[in-house]
Amino acid sequence: MTDRIDGRTRAGRAQRDAFREEIREPIREGVPGRNGEVLRRTRVGSGAIDPFDIPQDIVPEGWEYQWNVVTVVNSPDLVRDQSLQMWENGWRPVPAERHPGRWADKNYKGAIERGGLRLEERPTELCEQARNEEIRNARRLISDRNEQLELTSLKNKMPDGFDTSRRYRGAGGDVRMSIDKGLDIPRAQHQLAEPEE
Repeated sequence: MTDRIDGRTRAGRAQRDAFREEIREPIREGVPGRNGEVLRRTRVGSGAIDPFDIPQDIVPEGWEYQWNVVTVVNSPDLVRDQSLQMWENGWRPVPAERHPGRWADKNYKGAIERGGLRLEERPTELCEQARNEEIRNARRLISDRNEQLELTSLKNKMPDGFDTSRRYRGAGGDVRMSIDKGLDIPRAQHQLAEPEE
């Protein structure tokens, strides 16, 4: 039975590889355009290449690239605030002349923008600081939640005279305390309201 499965697997792989070879076309020859420029179709099909892919080999050592939002339909204030936050956190636009023809025309000068996003860079050291901060914040949230869960287990360990509200299951808080009347303290002449009132 193992041979049949392996035989089917090998046959299936061979068919799949043959199909992929049919789909792949050789690099297209260029066609002369106006002004002597050679034109080619480099992006074929709807999902052939991710236009936002950042090959790691083109990122300068000690830096990180990231696409950040610069425009959102009908929300200029939101984007302005977010762009300012990115700027304050060390992100700067990547100049198109550093990667001519990769995300913009070869002769284009300025920031690389595509689909409402701008390619920006920041030193790896700042990115590491941000990642470490996110990890600390996540751990703090988990720690806080664990403390809340521990508080809910306290309701069974409370000494006499303490009670926890059962209004919200598992919520823990809302600790109440009752005080026994002292024998040497005179009684109040008025009636005190109950905590629920």
